[in-house]
Amino acid sequence: MTETVQLDAAEVVDVPELTDAEILQAKATSTIRKYAAVSAGLGFIPVPGLDVASISSVQYSMIRDLAEFYGVSAGKDQVRVILASLLGGAAPVMVTAAGLGSAVKAVPLVGTIAGMILMPSLAAASTLAIGRVFNQHFASGGTLLSFDAEKMRDHFKAEFEAAKK
Repeated sequence: MTETVQLDAAEVVDVPELTDAEILQAKATSTIRKYAAVSAGLGFIPVPGLDVASISSVQYSMIRDLAEFYGVSAGKDQVRVILASLLGGAAPVMVTAAGLGSAVKAVPLVGTIAGMILMPSLAAASTLAIGRVFNQHFASGGTLLSFDAEKMRDHFKAEFEAAKK
């Protein structure tokens, strides 16, 4: 189906109508991008540790919003446990990258500058990857109870590497 849209007096175009699933996917993608941008901004926090805690909080909120879009129940503690489980298998990649990016900020001047360059991109990449993993899971009918972090770790790592680029 298409819908006719008149842009101005001389131009008329046919715009395909979106399905409910396409609308939901567009909304989820927009939400993931929004949270990734917020995470990147929080990566500029100059206080080591506070940046990581703030970014984690944003990621929890994103997962809860995505769950709500798909009608999935998502308690705060439940999201934390599942997210920690997912990231636990990606620890060599995530903890080293985020921890190093945050810790380097403790070095006066040079470290602060280096950390403020590194952390925003890592924060955005990890948030994008987490959002994509959970969006795919919820879109395929999954719930937080059916989320298998061990099976999703490789997918997360691939999404994280793709997002870093």
